[in-house]
Amino acid sequence: MEEKVVAPRPGRSIQVCFFFNAQRHQLLHGIATAAALARTPGFDVHVVSPSQAHIDYARQAVDRLGGAPVSFVHARSSLLAAGMRRTGSVVPPKVMSLALLAPWLKRFDAIALPERTSILLKRMGVRHPSFIHLDHGAGDRAAGFDPRIRHFDFVLMAGPKHRERMMAERLIRPGAHAVVGYPKFEAADAVRDPDWRPFADARPVVLYNPHFCTLGSWQPCIEQVLAAFAGQDRYNLILAPHVRLLDGDAARTRWGALLDRYEGHPRIHIDRGSDRAIDMTYTTLADLYLGDVSSQVYEYLRTPRPCLFLNPHKVDWRDDENYAHWHFGPVAESADGLIDAVDRAIADHPRWRAAQAEGVARTFLPGGGAAMAASAIAGHLAHRTHAAPVAPRPRRRWARASRGVVVPARRAAMILPLVFAGWMLNETITPSFSRAAGSSFVDDAVAAHRVTLLRQDMASQRESDRYDPAEIRRATGIAMPALPAGWTVGDSQLYPSSGGDIVQLFLRTPAGDRVSLVGMRVETNADAQPVLANRAAERIAYWENGEFAYALVGTLPPARLLTLASAVARD
Repeated sequence: MEEKVVAPRPGRSIQVCFFFNAQRHQLLHGIATAAALARTPGFDVHVVSPSQAHIDYARQAVDRLGGAPVSFVHARSSLLAAGMRRTGSVVPPKVMSLALLAPWLKRFDAIALPERTSILLKRMGVRHPSFIHLDHGAGDRAAGFDPRIRHFDFVLMAGPKHRERMMAERLIRPGAHAVVGYPKFEAADAVRDPDWRPFADARPVVLYNPHFCTLGSWQPCIEQVLAAFAGQDRYNLILAPHVRLLDGDAARTRWGALLDRYEGHPRIHIDRGSDRAIDMTYTTLADLYLGDVSSQVYEYLRTPRPCLFLNPHKVDWRDDENYAHWHFGPVAESADGLIDAVDRAIADHPRWRAAQAEGVARTFLPGGGAAMAASAIAGHLAHRTHAAPVAPRPRRRWARASRGVVVPARRAAMILPLVFAGWMLNETITPSFSRAAGSSFVDDAVAAHRVTLLRQDMASQRESDRYDPAEIRRATGIAMPALPAGWTVGDSQLYPSSGGDIVQLFLRTPAGDRVSLVGMRVETNADAQPVLANRAAERIAYWENGEFAYALVGTLPPARLLTLASAVARD
């Protein structure tokens, strides 16, 4: 029975972060749900990733899904960029991203995740948001039933197969989960090019899709597979391993020479990690699936077709639920005689068709998808009684501008030694790294000030000293005050936050004082007379004028800062 959705209180906007902290394939498991939830009144949806490429891909996906009022946020820092360069990966190390972003992520009412590592955020002090687990694949391997799932507040699943097993393993609780179908189908159908083909001829296409785990067939079989298909002329081969298999400099270096030998072969197409390896291009066009333990076999079997599985590790699989999909086609103990095995698998496919159809029906809820997933999330969040009120923000036109969240270098320098010391294995985050108590506007103002100080020290960051209040109001809706005579602008920036856009000016007074002026459309506990707050080394004088709040941030003595703030407030 579908849960009735209770609308949020009037003026209450529920802030939901879809956080993509791993390789790009996981984005397709959540982006259609994010778009559907963003279209639901009362919800503000933010798609966040430490990878700019992920954000660009997410924006494209939402556009092709018909558009939605989603905020796209690139969570960036020089340290995260350095982590990506060091590993050669498309994303920084997961735990590094979590440690740096934890303070910022606290502000959301919910964080939706297609992976389990990020549940470490709870141990890093991120306790207010409801953590929602998005179904990441729909396979049978034990890794899909990770014990960490039980730490999520709400769990989405593709079909009854997962629900039954998760209930049996006590990974989910009654009332804290929903079977919603497989939203990736909608996302993949929207983003891929249905007319693209890797081969000009009409030979049957075999897709070899090995998994990256130790039970996969890549290492013991890849050379034989390539040699076998290069030595025949009846089949075309697409080699598209799981995108994690060749992610990183070490893996690409280790296997590069072998793959280079077959690159350009007229009957072999090698994909080392393109978007086609994740958007179901290959599972849709293939005539036979050759693989091992990847959940992509179920995406391939959306339309029943021949399968052949490789078991070079001699696993005793027949009564093991982790290998249930191996009942959908023949299983070969090695890659010897591979082409003959492909011939037999195609000829004998009618023998396996009924099992394939039954397996798919238990794996994917018919009629489910992104709308059902979004409705389940909305129902869960609308019933939460402990969600703190969030300042309302005006709805925008669909396809919001992409912003960046910059992690202050000083905060990163404090956190990273703890990460590399392994503190997260035994301790929760220490209070000194928690968000300061008090107004979130004050915290956002300090964060903007710190980022701008960092920009001042980076030669690569171009500063903008142009200040046009009328232009700012047209672009953001934020009315910025006029500056007292003699004040000069060193930099002006627009930053995002879950509560709305933040305008920040880096200013110098005639006496040489360096301060930041921050403006935002938000309610605080201040009035027209500036009041003082403290955050670590910074002092903040903040006030309100109509529907806008302003703050002057710096390290000046309290009396001096209040005097300057009063001068701005009067003007």
